[in-house]
Amino acid sequence: MGPGPNLIYPGKGGTGLPALDPTDLWRRPERSAVGPKPEHSRSGIATAALRIADQEGLAAVSIRRVAASVGAGAASLYRYVKSHDELVELMMDTVSGEYHLEPGTGGPLEQLLDLAHQGRGIMQRHPWLAPLLLTRPSMGPNSLRYLEAALTTLESVDLPGPAKLQTVAMLSAITSAFVQNEMATARPPGPKGAATNRGQYLAEALKAGDYPHLTAALTGHSDEGHPDEHFTSIVTNYLTGAGIPSQPPD
Repeated sequence: MGPGPNLIYPGKGGTGLPALDPTDLWRRPERSAVGPKPEHSRSGIATAALRIADQEGLAAVSIRRVAASVGAGAASLYRYVKSHDELVELMMDTVSGEYHLEPGTGGPLEQLLDLAHQGRGIMQRHPWLAPLLLTRPSMGPNSLRYLEAALTTLESVDLPGPAKLQTVAMLSAITSAFVQNEMATARPPGPKGAATNRGQYLAEALKAGDYPHLTAALTGHSDEGHPDEHFTSIVTNYLTGAGIPSQPPD
């Protein structure tokens, strides 16, 4: 999955580095050259963990729960993932494999926009994913392939490498924020009448005339019911402002 801001600004956001770096998972071969044949695989473990997270949320995913799902003991699952953080790393990288990374058509902007739309679809299929991308980028092989593909679309753009990397990271962050807002809007309100009460309060606050710019912005809002177009507009505006051309330079 695409990198979030922490790939550009390491150490910022989140709650600090975990005691064990989850990327250690990728430093170990999946199958040892010695010892008995493994009874399980990273793919099977990831599939079980994703099924739980997609249905019940990330908080429901634990080593014990996933082990039971694949018919293993919790202790034996630690032969494959050493911690819960490694399990989440494996899950994030697995969903990064859902991107179609074949060279696209159009210029850099169109190709990045296509990746953003793919990312939005992936985050919608896995609702637990979007918040994670703002705090802990995955470094697994599928995630790095995505990053390489995104940077390849910028090969002809006259920007320094760090600026290109930041552009890709911000694209992921914008997509994540958009999806989280979509999910929050679609989610039924908790307390009965809470959404209505908030709307009434906002209407009353605007009547005083103390927030003219907010009033104008809300009055001019016309994107409701057209999330695809709204998303395209937001991403296109960002990429244009970042200097990404619609067509490759001559």
